[in-house]
Amino acid sequence: MRLNKIYLDGALRTLSERRKKNRQLEDARRSEVLEKLPEYGELEAELALTMTDVISSVLDKSGENDSDFALEKNRAIKKQMDELLEKNGYPADYLEPVYTCPKCKDTGNTCNEWCECLCRLTNEMAAAELNANAPLAKSRFDNFSLKCYSDKTTENSAASPLEIMKNNFEYCKRFTEEFDGKGSGILMIGGTGLGKTHLSLAIANVLIEKGFCVVYASVPELIRRIKSQFGKDNNDGEDDSTVSLATSCDLLILDDLGAENSTEWCVSMLYEIINTRQNRRLPIIVSTNLEPNVLRLKYQDRLSSRMFSMKILVFAGSDNRIEFSDNFNR
Repeated sequence: MRLNKIYLDGALRTLSERRKKNRQLEDARRSEVLEKLPEYGELEAELALTMTDVISSVLDKSGENDSDFALEKNRAIKKQMDELLEKNGYPADYLEPVYTCPKCKDTGNTCNEWCECLCRLTNEMAAAELNANAPLAKSRFDNFSLKCYSDKTTENSAASPLEIMKNNFEYCKRFTEEFDGKGSGILMIGGTGLGKTHLSLAIANVLIEKGFCVVYASVPELIRRIKSQFGKDNNDGEDDSTVSLATSCDLLILDDLGAENSTEWCVSMLYEIINTRQNRRLPIIVSTNLEPNVLRLKYQDRLSSRMFSMKILVFAGSDNRIEFSDNFNR
């Protein structure tokens, strides 16, 4: 995975800060133990001497030094130290090095490859920038109101808008509660002002708090951003950083599908993102004001079929923003 240099540098600084804090924690633990258990320090000094004996016996080709005896003595002292810690309420590994990511030991690199923790940090920083303009704070499950939805059925539906939206609301909450970063996703279909964006962002809020990397973007903004990076002649990975992020984050939320200028290139890029995520079993939420038959015509079978393979939530009712405004002005 290519990493944007700006976010990569920020992620590496974060790892450096983690290493510093972990070293401070190690030093504090050591000072605490030595103050409370002076005998631990004595055993530690004795252990250092046995290590010298072990090294000397290994290097001694005359065979006069017994390396097995030195090793056994070393193990016995280490066991005493562990038992002393446990006897006084400390875990045996209390004074071992502390790592936030044991895999790379907070260096961000494993076997000359970027560690998953570094890739995740980089993604989270890029996602935070993309999400900066999204009204996340205003869109939560606890302030989603069903009061503006009618309980009257219509000729076109046996269920009322209120009943439909209650079901949509409950499904979105279950989706969030059961979310594990794998699966298909949700296609939200309905007119403007019916709550698609609100529920999408409510899902994002909860999952971000749980530590998942969530990217929210309107389709026009996402396409604009990809176009601005596409084909750049540089070596820092910026030319496809948004595509990489969109195809690898834990959850991608694409809002307002259909509002973009759907050129052949644009449709091809959306197909690449959605198809890649589905092949990786990474969930996606797509919201659109377009009706199903319009979606099929606009995005052709290979893309529309992938969207229709997701859980479809049809949003019903009248524009809540207008309803709210009318009620406010009465």
